[in-house]
Amino acid sequence: MSAAVVTHKPILVGFKPIDDLHREFESILEALNDPAEADYGAHLLALHEHLLRHCDTEEQFMLQEGYAHYERHKRAHEHLLDSVSEARRRFDAGDVESVRRYSADLMNWFAIHASSEDAELAAFLRGEKT
Repeated sequence: MSAAVVTHKPILVGFKPIDDLHREFESILEALNDPAEADYGAHLLALHEHLLRHCDTEEQFMLQEGYAHYERHKRAHEHLLDSVSEARRRFDAGDVESVRRYSADLMNWFAIHASSEDAELAAFLRGEKT
């Protein structure tokens, strides 16, 4: 039986389009980390595809609104996407255990990113331009 989705409040930033992406990320990551789920590779692929779209959406907001910290935020996204690509390479090579450790730790990184980078971006997008 799959565990119920429990929203980690630090990932919500008060800007609906980003919060929706964050909830979707959380749902995919929970499926990936659920030991009852049979198709680990499919969930890992879904996570990667989601994060590509997720990062692109946030970056489009930043570019459209002239966000001053675009480059810094984009570098964080590039690091995240590189790490997911590497996890998929390790999975394809048969190193499932290191990928399970990576996916188990990913929410910790994401919560920090959301409560810092994404919260700052959300404040900017809400018109709290600092």
